[in-house]
Amino acid sequence: MTLRCELNINGGSRRVIIVGNDEETHEHLALRLAAAVLFFDGEPVEPGPKDYALSDIGFIPDLMVPDGVGGIKVWVECGNVAVNKLTKVARRIKDGRLVILKEGVDGGRRLREVIKKEINKGERIEVWAWTREEFARWNTALKESNYLYGEASGQSLNLVLNEDTFSVDLVSC
Repeated sequence: MTLRCELNINGGSRRVIIVGNDEETHEHLALRLAAAVLFFDGEPVEPGPKDYALSDIGFIPDLMVPDGVGGIKVWVECGNVAVNKLTKVARRIKDGRLVILKEGVDGGRRLREVIKKEINKGERIEVWAWTREEFARWNTALKESNYLYGEASGQSLNLVLNEDTFSVDLVSC
């Protein structure tokens, strides 16, 4: 599955193609697009295994905002992510942020509890969640070709996706 997107966010524009592999669900692609919009101003990328910034980490994020000097400013995971991966990434990214996007507040809160119990200094990990209803609308509004325009700031989206309007504040879990 592939999402072709024309993003016009915060006065800038960029074309984004989100290519899913065989195991990725439509919901996961929808979260990856949301991450691209939320971090639009940082010029996020979907890095590959040979990306220099990932050379000593051993994992690949769903989305990454480079810091401009060969490091990672923001590491983004979408949906389900293994605790082992979170533990290692949190330990290896010293100065950057680690953000996880979830499609529901309940899942975000459950993940937060696991992080508290199992990851040293887990408070550094940010968990942002959609409300189930808004995420269902977002996921349903996506097509193979998408046009988005509006604003994104912090955890807030105020935009139009194709013909549907969204004014969403993701919940910190």
